[in-house]
Amino acid sequence: MNHKIILSQMILGCLFCCRLPAGGLEVSGNGVADFGAYPAAESREHTFRLVNATGETVKIRKIRSTCGCLISQVSASELLPGKALEIRTQVKANSVSGKFSKTIYVETDMAGRRFIRLELKGTAQPLVEVKPSAQFYAGKLKAGREYEFRFELLPSQSGVELSAAADSGCRLEKSVGKWFAVCRLTPADGTAIVEKEFRIDIVSPAGQPPISIRIRGTLAGQEQISR
Repeated sequence: MNHKIILSQMILGCLFCCRLPAGGLEVSGNGVADFGAYPAAESREHTFRLVNATGETVKIRKIRSTCGCLISQVSASELLPGKALEIRTQVKANSVSGKFSKTIYVETDMAGRRFIRLELKGTAQPLVEVKPSAQFYAGKLKAGREYEFRFELLPSQSGVELSAAADSGCRLEKSVGKWFAVCRLTPADGTAIVEKEFRIDIVSPAGQPPISIRIRGTLAGQEQISR
């Protein structure tokens, strides 16, 4: 009889010691990947590790991102108790510029933890910085009048060569260690919002997307049409 009691206690003790604590889903790095400063022409990758510290199997239903600049992939669709899976993420090259923070959501079937938030952040330094800004607000403009706007183009590395087509609306001026883009805009009558994009090609290094400068303003004497 005593032997049966001792055996039962040993079995129960073994089950107790091997049982996982009633925890949750644990994410490496608290779900944050900070890439710091890096060239925007390069991609950045990070792999999160997700551990199931519960006593139940957790299913991964879906993975979503807040930006088309992100790629994400999960190594398994089901996470057993005590096991781990990997969530591989990537910020695409030339998809973000300046300081950024992007989010990925992992949807599970776990009650109380339906969504796991992952954050990717950093500072993507563009190959060519546009000053005062690549998105420029010109204020109120008059129809039929030609305006000239001057932008400073600052390469982050040597050997950068730029080119603007004759019909681009911009004239390039090369200086020591930088360029200037002089862009002309003549607003047409009959529209409340004035907006035009100017594109400057990066000849060297090859394979880079063009620089986009967007000038926006409102036509003087006309109220903005509300939608």
